[in-house]
Amino acid sequence: MEMTMQLARTTKGQEEIFNHGHTLRPKHRQILFSVGNGISFGELCRKLPNCAELEAMVNELLQSGFIQALRNMAGAQATPAAPTAAPGMPPAAAQAQAATGNLESARAYVLEFMAALVGTKSPAYRKMSEVQDMAGFAAILPMCHKVIAAVASPHQAAEMEAEVAKRMGG
Repeated sequence: MEMTMQLARTTKGQEEIFNHGHTLRPKHRQILFSVGNGISFGELCRKLPNCAELEAMVNELLQSGFIQALRNMAGAQATPAAPTAAPGMPPAAAQAQAATGNLESARAYVLEFMAALVGTKSPAYRKMSEVQDMAGFAAILPMCHKVIAAVASPHQAAEMEAEVAKRMGG
């Protein structure tokens, strides 16, 4: 498989992750979660270095319609753009707008991560879905970390925290 091939979840893949489909084996769900809204096969290999049969499982997910290969996307980022400040906006307001976008991006990521690995019935998931501000996010994130570490693995909990830090600009 070409390392630059861009992969993304299909509607069927989104339903598997978010609507409690659970028709896939855990390793396939982990790959489906990692693919997200777009990732190259090379990035996926780096993200899941210990997955010996990654290419075969990606092919199975492609053939069964859970993911798709995106065309004409070589080198393009499939991540949403950060909100941009309106011209003439005071620096403090622009900074607050960026922080709100970062918080929403991080919160959405944590919710997606938890839905994929532990489901949406967890109290930590429910509390994170109700978060409105940075203080609430900071208070609930350790609970989410503990749940991921206990149900999935400490490595995946650390991966979640690293991505949250990246999205928050730290």
